[in-house]
Amino acid sequence: MGIEYKGDGGQYEVVTLKGNCMNCTESLKYYYLGEISPHYSIDELKSDGAVMLINSEDGKGRFFAYENEGYKVITSSITAGAIANDDSLNFKPYLFSEFFNFFLGYNPTTTLQENISGMLDGNIYPNPSQSQTSITFSLGKADMVKVEIFSMNGQLIETLANGFYPAGRHQLKWGNGREKGSYVCRIISGKQVITKKLILVD
Repeated sequence: MGIEYKGDGGQYEVVTLKGNCMNCTESLKYYYLGEISPHYSIDELKSDGAVMLINSEDGKGRFFAYENEGYKVITSSITAGAIANDDSLNFKPYLFSEFFNFFLGYNPTTTLQENISGMLDGNIYPNPSQSQTSITFSLGKADMVKVEIFSMNGQLIETLANGFYPAGRHQLKWGNGREKGSYVCRIISGKQVITKKLILVD
């Protein structure tokens, strides 16, 4: 599979891992907590024949999968148990279920790429904000989306979006003229829900 190791790692070399566009969409992020454990020394992986599954925030290869004439292998330069789940996907058990499917030759009706590409991703920036903030969300496929702002006691403050959106990245603005304090932003697409705290400061 042409795997080779590059570099000798470092204490804070990997913080964020990203899905490669060949399999896991770029909108998904997974946080690697190895820098706080004895497993923080990590080599970069490169390959001439395998498919990159996951790379670090600086673009270095961390997971590769290879299949040829019934021979299958997944290679990783990181401690898989040190991957933390982000808000948008309970990633670790999902990833390992896909690994088992890969090794056992089970081909579900949707592929790993198709499954993950439908996942919802959302972010708020700046947060905290002094006035207006941007609420962004990315869709792997066209779908209905609802974006709502709640007070911390659960009262609905405003519905920013409630309609059909095409695949891709979308941005909404919110905050101007609103009372300073903490709010909750909820983004819903199909059965997927992202909830993030939003703070307006003086």
